Amino acid sequence: MAGNSNSGRKRKPTQLKLVEGRTYRMQERAGEPIATGQLGAPPSHFNQRQGEIWAHSLEHAPAGLLKSIDGAILASWCVAQALHEKAVEMINLTPAVIKSPNGTPLQSPWLAILNKQAIIMRSLVSELGFSPAARARISIAEEEDDDPTAKYFN
Repeated sequence: MAGNSNSGRKRKPTQLKLVEGRTYRMQERAGEPIATGQLGAPPSHFNQRQGEIWAHSLEHAPAGLLKSIDGAILASWCVAQALHEKAVEMINLTPAVIKSPNGTPLQSPWLAILNKQAIIMRSLVSELGFSPAARARISIAEEEDDDPTAKYFN
């Protein structure tokens, strides 16, 4: 089978379409669930640096985009960024190529960690609106009191 209902480009969330001011064809999405609730304090299992990244991310994320349900995605971002920073720090302190006990040159394990965290972070930036390309697709419109789209931003 060449494709199915899940093939092709990912569907843009309704909330993102509303933030961009694109309200045409909205009747097609009448049954789409709406995320509510605001993100607050970082998870209790975070260390200090991960908590700082959480606070920085919430402060600088596109307004009205992240909701309570997005906490796990943001937590993944924070852990990946903290591990990425730690790997960079360790690579700066140790050589990128080390020798095994038998003398064979090996890539530093920190380089593998750095690369893996970069891949994870890259996969999350568009979901969170953290990349320049993701932000370029978002324009925040002024909300009115009797705005019919207000339910998407509460």
